[in-house]
Amino acid sequence: MVTTVPKVLVSNNSELLRHFTAPPFRELDLQLLVASTGEEACETFRVEAPSLVVLDAELPGISGYDVAAACKKQNLATRVILVAGKRLTADQMRKVTASGCDELLIAPMTADELYDVVALQLGAPRPGTEPFKVEVSFKGRPLTASVHNLSVDGARIVAVEPIEEGQTLDVAIVPDSGDGPIHVRARAVWAQPRDGKTVIGAAFENVDERARSLVARLTQWQIVQDSGRTRVVLRGDFTEATRFDDLLPMMVGRIVFDLAQVTYMNSLGVRAWCEFLRAAPIQGYEFLACSVAFVLQASTVRDVLGRGTVTSFFAPYHCAGCEHQEERLLQSAAVLAADMVPPRFTCAICRGTLRFDDIPERYFAFLGTDSD
Repeated sequence: MVTTVPKVLVSNNSELLRHFTAPPFRELDLQLLVASTGEEACETFRVEAPSLVVLDAELPGISGYDVAAACKKQNLATRVILVAGKRLTADQMRKVTASGCDELLIAPMTADELYDVVALQLGAPRPGTEPFKVEVSFKGRPLTASVHNLSVDGARIVAVEPIEEGQTLDVAIVPDSGDGPIHVRARAVWAQPRDGKTVIGAAFENVDERARSLVARLTQWQIVQDSGRTRVVLRGDFTEATRFDDLLPMMVGRIVFDLAQVTYMNSLGVRAWCEFLRAAPIQGYEFLACSVAFVLQASTVRDVLGRGTVTSFFAPYHCAGCEHQEERLLQSAAVLAADMVPPRFTCAICRGTLRFDDIPERYFAFLGTDSD
């Protein structure tokens, strides 16, 4: 099988080029095409047809805004990231929208920030996003079922045949990494018929340390050592069942919390998280790729961020023309540089305008709670 190396057209910018040599990018195996001017960027794009373009907005000659627009006109599928300075005027924000770019970054940035955006645009996995599948057996045979809300304590299972309270099932958790499978015995604490299926609340029994560690890694958190810092990838729901105690011994030095996969936080989950931050002996920490669920809580409850700062976060966007909805990864610096005015993008479905789908003052309230 022949694997195509993604081509990335990038400005001759020392910071960008340095970041592209950082450890996370090595796994992407990118072919960099470097352009010093807007004219050179346009010609390189015409000849090489790269998958991704990362350009300074203020390129010499033809501006990065115009290069982005030309690239999109030539090939709509090409992903374009513009890099702007620390302060954006209203005119520059209009140029960002008109360019049709897919993301806006503010320099200076960290390698982590750039990697998150590049990986997202190329459809590449981010650190700690390990896929896995779950298989269920009943009375020694495979059971057609779907598994939801998987945790170290149990799961919600929807089976296509009758299951009664008290009956046991075998749940096999199979990570794509090759670890496992891990087999866990599950007992139906409750079972309810619904629409020809059975919805089951299953509790795991006699879970050994290896299985508990694997399930926690896949469903709650994973530790990724990266460039001298500890990256903690958090996942799933923060509820009354969520415990962070096992993370405390690992909270040493500089910590980066990756929150892209946090899907829900209720009041008890928020309390558990805030107590964890207060108890953790962390030298310093920041938050990357915060999910919408996390941002909504951070904008309401100050202690959700503790002493940390948000570097990047997802935000809801909506196209009024075709009703398309999606979440975009934004830099805190980009929003601050534009005086809390969210950038607009071009809808990939109908080419209309993709607008921020919330009240900026409310959604961005967490930016006023960051501390150093």
